[in-house]
Amino acid sequence: MDLIGVTGVPGNVGTPLVAELLARGARVRVLARRPDHARRVLEDVLGEGAPGGLEFGRLEFGNRRTYVAAFRGVRRLFVTRPPQLSQVGRDMVPALDVALGAGVEHMALLSLQGAERLRFVPHAQLERYLEESGAGYTFLRPSFFMQNLTTTHLPELRRGEIYVPAGGGRTSFVDVRDVAEAGAVVLTEDGHAGRAYELTGSEALTYGEVAARFTAATGREIRYADPSPLAFFRHMRARGVATGQIVVMEAIYATARLGIAGRVTPDLARLLGRAPRTVDDFARDNAALIRGEGA
Repeated sequence: MDLIGVTGVPGNVGTPLVAELLARGARVRVLARRPDHARRVLEDVLGEGAPGGLEFGRLEFGNRRTYVAAFRGVRRLFVTRPPQLSQVGRDMVPALDVALGAGVEHMALLSLQGAERLRFVPHAQLERYLEESGAGYTFLRPSFFMQNLTTTHLPELRRGEIYVPAGGGRTSFVDVRDVAEAGAVVLTEDGHAGRAYELTGSEALTYGEVAARFTAATGREIRYADPSPLAFFRHMRARGVATGQIVVMEAIYATARLGIAGRVTPDLARLLGRAPRTVDDFARDNAALIRGEGA
């Protein structure tokens, strides 16, 4: 089987993707800015030392000295944009050029639901690059990750609030475990080149409805704060989040406010051969984390 390079480890999708690929017997090279840290995270997840078929290489977008060795021998590549990188033409495209020159034949890009309409977001720029590159590509366009609420927004969630500027719009939330499994499918099976998959859950909910389901699962009251975009920006800057990252987040939440984040598609169910996980499933699985037990 072709050697598969995976960026975005540790991360919401990259980490479970590696586990899925290994379960399918794939050979995987984890490409990380800090390979030793990525190795420790994966050992915790896998419950053992690095198994056969798993190797690690250093890749730091923006640092050209890391590119050649990172991609040597890789034929398929999972591409994740680091959240702090908004200038992808400057920081990511040169690395992907080297990957193509090194023989990468197929790239699966972790994109964004609506990227084909939101042409100003970095994901759309990467999609355009891959369409023009001549390489095989697959775009995975997931809706809003459920896990964002228990990572990026966990401090507010533990205070009893979902604090995002999405207004009253609906969102077709998706579990990253399902996205990772879909990534493993397109990287290990034929027939996905030149395709774009819009990965959503099976229902679209408002954040108020999500708060109610989290309340039911945790036994503690959680409300949707519904801040303005400006209030959200100021709040996240006060937390130390980079301006570029906040701008991308604002664009993502704008899709909910504008009513274009609630689209539900059958793509994920077809790739997985089963129904996607639900917000209720996710809330039950993460009730202790949300309550802060063991923190």
